Amino acid sequence: MGSNSSRPSSGGRTRIHRRKSAPPANRTESALEMLRSFQTILVVDDSRSMRGELWQQALQELAAVASDYATDGLEIHFLNSSLCAKRVTTAEQVEAIFNSVTPTNSTPLGRKLHALLGEYIAELGRNPALKRVNYIVITDGTPTDRAELEPEIVIVNPARQLDAMNALLTQVGIQFVQVGTNVGATRYLESLDDHLRTRYDIRDMVDTTFAPADKPLDMIKTLTGGINRRVDDYGSRGLVP
Repeated sequence: MGSNSSRPSSGGRTRIHRRKSAPPANRTESALEMLRSFQTILVVDDSRSMRGELWQQALQELAAVASDYATDGLEIHFLNSSLCAKRVTTAEQVEAIFNSVTPTNSTPLGRKLHALLGEYIAELGRNPALKRVNYIVITDGTPTDRAELEPEIVIVNPARQLDAMNALLTQVGIQFVQVGTNVGATRYLESLDDHLRTRYDIRDMVDTTFAPADKPLDMIKTLTGGINRRVDDYGSRGLVP
């Protein structure tokens, strides 16, 4: 596969150009096979701190997912914008979506996760055969939610509901991808990844990875880290026997 890179064009719009960065074919095939049994939902931080280079970097990573890994199409949500795009399968579609959204306001990460997880859990209660879901959240900073909507609480409660329903351990996965170098955000996201399971005695359904601006993202880990414990621990190497 090739991942995408983006550059600002005239008028402030963002464009994509291709760059080569392919994981071994067997890892890619394993990732695609795993993803076929999941609905992939991308959640993008569109707060004001994401303007400029970070917005372009987020576009780059999402365009790579859409063009190289989407099998049934992606669903894209934003933290602030009400826009919801479904069945996204190409980098060009991602570019058009990003150019229709302007980063603004704060980082209501918990509020958005609360809405998405609540809707999914309710539907799962009505339909136990519902397709499993994989949330990929791209953000640059710590959330700004009020206490009752802090992401930690918003994740723990659905995890307990899933346990009570005897849902598959892989029924829901949440992968946080940090863009930028905000140290506070790094510590916060790492705490969600490392401590929720032991602190609250819940299932492990959270993973965190970091997107350096100067080299390709580990796309396999990004796509499957929240739903595969070996990938969570070892990155894309976890898919190789």
